[in-house]
Amino acid sequence: MKHVVVSETDDVTAAIRDASRNVALAKLSQFELEAAWLGGMAQRNPHRRRDVVDSLYDIATANDLLSIHGSTIEELIGAGLETR
Repeated sequence: MKHVVVSETDDVTAAIRDASRNVALAKLSQFELEAAWLGGMAQRNPHRRRDVVDSLYDIATANDLLSIHGSTIEELIGAGLETR
């Protein structure tokens, strides 16, 4: 897992939108970065954790990543939620 620095201030909704766009362009490697970024946001905003997880699954599905890399996607989401 790559090391990602998460800013102290964030906008989860905008970050989810950006993550979707970025993954559409770069696929799996970008998904890993976005999972870590959004996971850090979910840690600081626990009430948005479900939104982050659902959005990451939606992003993976929309980009055919879940069907191709199913267990890897689940591992990346889990690792992202544990990022500190």
